[in-house]
Amino acid sequence: MKTKSLIHSQKLPAGLEDNGVEFYVSPTTGEIKCLHNGRKYSWGEIPAEILDIVSEDLVRNPDAVKALNDWNIHDGEEMLQQYVFCRFGGFDTEADIDAEGKIEYTEYFECGKRGVCKYEGKVCATIKVADGYLTKRELEVLKLVAQGKLNKEIAVILNISEETVSTHNQNIQRKGGWQKKHEMAAFAISKNLIHL
Repeated sequence: MKTKSLIHSQKLPAGLEDNGVEFYVSPTTGEIKCLHNGRKYSWGEIPAEILDIVSEDLVRNPDAVKALNDWNIHDGEEMLQQYVFCRFGGFDTEADIDAEGKIEYTEYFECGKRGVCKYEGKVCATIKVADGYLTKRELEVLKLVAQGKLNKEIAVILNISEETVSTHNQNIQRKGGWQKKHEMAAFAISKNLIHL
């Protein structure tokens, strides 16, 4: 019976065995795919009701619409595809669209253009934690903490003082409801902020 209880506590990606949705960008092809109702869909096959939910979310985010237009993306299909790529492209165990059809959060996705994309933070999103969202700098600190860096090493890497690093750590812990750095690191790993 212990095995059964372990199996029930196992966290599976949304859509693998339920009607939630998990979008992801294929690491081999760069194509947007999703899991839903136990099936894997490629971009052109994704059910219309899923795309309608994402489209409604896009409309509720006028900053993202403006950024996509500024990016010279005007075609509706292309807009939606870029929005999904930027906002939901990472693979994790949290539903991008839950079983009730709601988008609860957006995820951090390392698209390869972080830090140089002029639309960063407008189309893509940062990570929502228990009490708010992490800033771009807090994400940088969190990643380095998860890599096992000490405050003094983080200060050198980011060209900031150790006191500032400490303040960022305190803010991250407060926002996330964590007491220790290993809890921060576990969260960062679970959200694919670093690759082991």
